[in-house]
Amino acid sequence: MKISVKLGAPLSQVVGESKVILTLPEGATAADILSELSGRYPGFDDGLKGKGLRTPLDQIPYALFVNARLVPLDRAAATRLRDGDRLSLFLPVAGG
Repeated sequence: MKISVKLGAPLSQVVGESKVILTLPEGATAADILSELSGRYPGFDDGLKGKGLRTPLDQIPYALFVNARLVPLDRAAATRLRDGDRLSLFLPVAGG
């Protein structure tokens, strides 16, 4: 199945791409996508931890979305994907 992955800055700058199309077997999860990206892009794990930000963090600052629905990172392994799904990783935005 094909999954479209969008990466927000600065993660996209660390990886070198802002959009990636991955092909995974049926039954793959959001965690499988993260693992695949980690294997393909050596800077991915560091980017998830904030490499490229002014102050890298000990925790993952990115928000994970599947088809525009927020998925907590601790639920990524339980989030099954289907052909054509869109996964996005962006920094949360706060305003006031």
